[in-house]
Amino acid sequence: MALPFPVPASLDASFTMSRPTEADINAMADIYYDSFSPDPGFTYWWSEDREGMFAWLHARIRRKMSDRSVRHFMIVDDQSEVVAFARWDIPKGYEAAFGEWVGIDDNVALDVSQGASGEEDTVPTAPTEAMMAPAPTKDTSTPAGSNSEQCEAFFAKLAVLSKKWDAERMLDLSLLCTAPKYHRRGAGRALLVPVLAIADAVGLRTYVEATPAGRPLYEKLGFREVENIALNAAAATAGRVKGTSVLSIMIREPQLQ
Repeated sequence: MALPFPVPASLDASFTMSRPTEADINAMADIYYDSFSPDPGFTYWWSEDREGMFAWLHARIRRKMSDRSVRHFMIVDDQSEVVAFARWDIPKGYEAAFGEWVGIDDNVALDVSQGASGEEDTVPTAPTEAMMAPAPTKDTSTPAGSNSEQCEAFFAKLAVLSKKWDAERMLDLSLLCTAPKYHRRGAGRALLVPVLAIADAVGLRTYVEATPAGRPLYEKLGFREVENIALNAAAATAGRVKGTSVLSIMIREPQLQ
């Protein structure tokens, strides 16, 4: 499936940009886990049961790939190994600008009409997906072995922020993951720049919830912090996870062409 934008000239010569399919879900789940698990300050609600966590990640990626308002783009290396991927939630009415939907058809996944459309949902650089309230599924609403009370309390804060800033009316970078061994090779930036160019062309603002690791990249691309919240993981986990982490709400205004 053709990309809705030209591949950035800066992309590493050994990399190729494409659209992920159902066959890529396992690799995407691996990258998802490896990207976020080193930072328990933002993922303290995750299950310590690795198998249960992977099952939840796999189901969530599959469900998102059935949502026709979501666009996924990925980078693979010259051995066809997935390097990084990004997920964008497109506001209603702008779907065509970001290319034809590529995902899992409803005859092999849950009915699209009952899918994740409208769900609130580095480097890892975009923690939204890792920290969003787990949406109900046919099997379970939270990862097996996770603390549902911690999830609900934490995600309620994010829902308030999303509503406050009217994120549903913006292009939302809900997930950006790069396999750790490919850090600092420009994959994350390459996945952002062409999509942001489309946002500029159609006059869309862009929303992201950024960790400290991701914030420098976003600032270079025109995002500005509008609010931040301190997440006291130590208090939420009775000291199991130490310290306080800061989440930045960042918005990018469309840039002049």
